[in-house]
This record gives sequence, structure tokens and C-alpha cells, in this order.
Amino acid sequence: MIKFFRHIRKSLLSENKFSKYLIYAIGEIALVMIGILLALQVNNWNENRKAEEKELKLLIELKDDLIETKKDLMTDIERIPQLLNITNALYKSINEGKISETDPFKLPQGYLLVYPILYPKLSAYEAIQSEGISIISNDKLRKEITDFYQLHLNRVAWAEEKLEELNNKVLKPYLIANSAYGSGCKDCADLYELLRTNKGTRGQFYILSHVDDELVHMLKDNFNWLNVINRRYLALSETIDDMIVLIDQETNFK
Repeated sequence: MIKFFRHIRKSLLSENKFSKYLIYAIGEIALVMIGILLALQVNNWNENRKAEEKELKLLIELKDDLIETKKDLMTDIERIPQLLNITNALYKSINEGKISETDPFKLPQGYLLVYPILYPKLSAYEAIQSEGISIISNDKLRKEITDFYQLHLNRVAWAEEKLEELNNKVLKPYLIANSAYGSGCKDCADLYELLRTNKGTRGQFYILSHVDDELVHMLKDNFNWLNVINRRYLALSETIDDMIVLIDQETNFK
């Protein structure tokens, strides 16, 4: 093809047909430009196709992560009512004057160990961040993803941190200093048998025979933080469901 064009160019020059040569040269330049534009178009199409395939893969991984996060979230949502009920039962016993040396309140030690804490799966989001959030082409979905990981999860983690701090730095030291130890296993010879028999801390108790206003304030704070976390968990669960719907719509479209 190159030899063919070269032959035409020499023929026109040798015949001193400059005007025809000029038209030919313009046509040749136009063909070259069209070829370059076509090559660029094909390259852009290939790059867009690769970007769409990568986006699709990340969205599928993100959906899987959200499903796993939802499973962990549901275990915490199921746990909170139990903690609220125990907190409320202790508060009512104090308020009604039912706690005494002869009728102590048995607070399970597990109460301070099973407070809710969410462990979201972040691998897909981290991969999206590595690629750049703009790889998510749907504006609404991109905003939902950003809000979920940078706003909603952080708000939940902050509330969890406050409850953990209250339990471990305030309530637990108080209970250790102001309660006796009790166990459902009276005949256990050692800790191996004790923990095996009671399956952890479920059969071990803080025995409260006297209480004061300080404990009442702690219980109120604990109850409030549990409610805050519960509301944020429920909102988070709804957000996850909405995001999965958007992801399904996007992946089915692609």
C-alpha cells in the first residue's frame, strides 16, 4: 500500500501536475488522520471495556463484602436487646430497692464481654479506593459507597468505642471493687473445669448486694449508648440492603 501511494506521488511530480499532487497530498494526510482517529477510537473502546470489566468485578466483590458485613451486623442487632434487658433489670431492681445482702443481684460476667462491635469486611472497598472511586460510573451508587464507608461506618465505630470505654474503664472497675464473685459451678476444681463447664463466662456472675447512685448513672449511660448503637445498626442494615439493590441493578445492566 505504501509503495502504491509512493508510485502515484512520483508520477504526479514527474508530470509536473502540482495541483493534482496537492489534492493527492491533502487526501493522503486526511487518510492518515482518519487512520489515527480510528486507532484512537479502538483503543478508547478497549480501555472502556477493560474499565467496565474491572468495575463489574469490583461491584460483585463489594456485594459479597456487604453480605458478610450484614451477617456480622445481624448478630450484634440480635445481641443488643439482651443487653438492654439485663441493664434495665438491674436498674429496676435498684430503683425498687430489691437488692440486699440476702437477695443480691447476679449480673453475668459476660455482660461486659459481649458488647456489640461490628467488623465490616473492607477488602473490596479498599480495592476500589486503590483504583480510584471514579471507577464506579453510577453517580448515585458511588455516593452511597462513599457515605457508607466514610460516614456511616465511622459513626457506628465511634458509638461502639464510647460503649467499650464505658464498660472497660468505668463499669468493670466498679463491679470488681463493689461485688462478690459467683459461679454456677460450685464443685469446679480449677479454671479449666470452670470455663469448660460454664462455656466461658455465662455461668459466672458479679454478685451485687449493695449499690449506689454511681452505678445508677453508669447503667443509664450504658442503656443510652446501647440504644444509640442499635439505631445506627438498624439504619446501617437498611443502607446495606439499598446498596445491594443498586449494585444488582448496575451489574445486571452491564
